[in-house]
Amino acid sequence: MRLKDSTFLMIDERIELAISRIWDYGVYDLNENDREEILLPVIRAQTRDALVNPHIRSFIDKLSVNPDEIPSLELVPWVPVTMFKEFDLATVPADDIVKILRSSGTTSQQTSKIPLDKVTIQNQNRSLSKILANYLGPKRLTFIVIDHPEINDPRNEFSARTAGVRGLSLYARKIIYLLKKEGDTLTVNPDALLEIEQLGKNTPVYLFGFTWIIWSVCIPYFRKHDICLNLSDATLFHGGGWKNLHKIAVGKDFFAIEIQKLFGIPSNRILDFYGMAEQTGIIFPDCECGFKHVPSCAKIIIRNIQTLKPCDIGERGLIEVMSILPVSYYGQALLTEDTGRIIGLDGCHCGRRGMFFEFLNRVERAEIRGCGDTFRMDHGR
Repeated sequence: MRLKDSTFLMIDERIELAISRIWDYGVYDLNENDREEILLPVIRAQTRDALVNPHIRSFIDKLSVNPDEIPSLELVPWVPVTMFKEFDLATVPADDIVKILRSSGTTSQQTSKIPLDKVTIQNQNRSLSKILANYLGPKRLTFIVIDHPEINDPRNEFSARTAGVRGLSLYARKIIYLLKKEGDTLTVNPDALLEIEQLGKNTPVYLFGFTWIIWSVCIPYFRKHDICLNLSDATLFHGGGWKNLHKIAVGKDFFAIEIQKLFGIPSNRILDFYGMAEQTGIIFPDCECGFKHVPSCAKIIIRNIQTLKPCDIGERGLIEVMSILPVSYYGQALLTEDTGRIIGLDGCHCGRRGMFFEFLNRVERAEIRGCGDTFRMDHGR
């Protein structure tokens, strides 16, 4: 699907200004009332501008929603993330798209396609830098990527895995890739391991890797070769779930115990994070108390799996991720197939303000009605 350039609206300069100034409020300093007041006008305008996409227009028209009159963030029309597999949701001219981000998936799955323009990439990069600085401090650090260097080759497909590495490398002073490819197999690179050992235990570093890669590649190798690093001043960000390795999946607490034993990273700095390709630029790492916080540019809503109404605090439901960062596609309100629960609206002992939540698990297919039908029908109203 290719939209005619003449149908596109110019992005309101006030929207761009609002996005650029969102960090003036701090990364995690908004209470929920202030978040509503600040984000709602921006998302109203972004939803209005998204009407240039015929799929979005048809969807919103069926809901009889006037974007300028949306009364609250909870009532912003949400899109199931599965729609990125079926539709082109671009909201800027085709010539403005500089990259197509593809979500990860198995060979039997159709991947999502997320169109990115320069403005959206800039917004996402700035957001990641702010979030990382909140957890790591102001100085750039050595970055250990628990993956192979070819994953970051610009000649290769721009996947969610690549986006994760590139996004978190924005904060890097130096990059070390811990893994290498031998044919189609990933394994630990002994040369990289030696370089890491020579850093010294008091060298501040941060690591990033997908949970399933760390568990299925690094942990067996470290055990087999009796390797124990001493990264006592390191922070590990890991996420991405288990893909097709559910039979070997472990809980994040047991995962952290093994990482602490083999990498020497303190348990309170082994940070599971929640994120998604369709909302690149926002990650939700665990805080010191084990909960995930919402940055100023975003909002989390938990919806009842059957009714799709907002859940009460503590109630399990589907995670909806809202964001003002995307300009090149409609990503202002995306309903995932992941479940979580809100822990509190404020008052986490870590000191970060606003809502904090917990990711629980991927929803079972039998548990949720078809998102495609939801998109075409009543939007859960």
